[in-house]
Amino acid sequence: PFFLAVGFLRPHTPLVAPQKYFDRFPLEQLDLAVIHEGDEKDTHLTESYKGDVFTLTMGKRMFQAIQDAYGSREEGLKRWTQAYLACVAAVDENIGTVLEALDNSPLKENTLVVIASDHGFHMGEKDYLYKNSLWEESTRVPLLMRVPGLTSPGTTVNRPISLIHLYPTLMDLCGLSYETAKNEKGHGVDGYSLRPLLDVKNPQNWEGPKAALTVVYAGSSSKSEPAKQHYALRSHRYRYIRYNNGKEEIYDHKQDPYETHNLVHRKKGRVKKLRKSLFQRVPSL
Repeated sequence: PFFLAVGFLRPHTPLVAPQKYFDRFPLEQLDLAVIHEGDEKDTHLTESYKGDVFTLTMGKRMFQAIQDAYGSREEGLKRWTQAYLACVAAVDENIGTVLEALDNSPLKENTLVVIASDHGFHMGEKDYLYKNSLWEESTRVPLLMRVPGLTSPGTTVNRPISLIHLYPTLMDLCGLSYETAKNEKGHGVDGYSLRPLLDVKNPQNWEGPKAALTVVYAGSSSKSEPAKQHYALRSHRYRYIRYNNGKEEIYDHKQDPYETHNLVHRKKGRVKKLRKSLFQRVPSL
């Protein structure tokens, strides 16, 4: 038995890759991300205060910097998008090399494969070019699993889950205990095994939460003051965001997959329900 963690830095910044990957994405053929003018006006992450000093968040500063560097928003975002896609292509090819080696070995039918990432990245949506937001582009990540004898190629599970479920899933699939508490003072493992969701031919009930929880560290104003973070809940249909100053956002993915309209004043009942759910998940709030 073995566990092998293979990490690739890209497509993280700096967006550097061999030229051949850039050549796959000619600038004149690139489509930019879906960007709606004024989309950021009903959001609350693009500015922050430290004491009485107003500052722009990193995502906003990077968005402005890429325009200044190339003279226009379109040119700057095209250059950024090309570099990002080049890095994605390079990583895809490297992952393929690893999988090819596995598939050409006797280990193929007895090895679990998980491909995941730690965060997404904005490509200019909401005038934002960075990670560390609570919107879909930053919090949604690739997650692929191949479990011999259980999963079926080409199938998908349309349900929001969190990466915290990966550890209990791997322990379950490997027949190992994932009880970590050594005595009554210990804490049990957070997360639930995803095994019931992986066998799409024989669907089973999953005991995990209906919404995925995300937290973005916001720091604290002093060493003595507890850190107040930003949180989001992503259900099948809605994304609810609550910032550490109490401001809120909610998006209806059935009607608005790009999260362009903050419906916090129109979906008060849904906001109240998701706010209650968040407070139950995070009692310190």
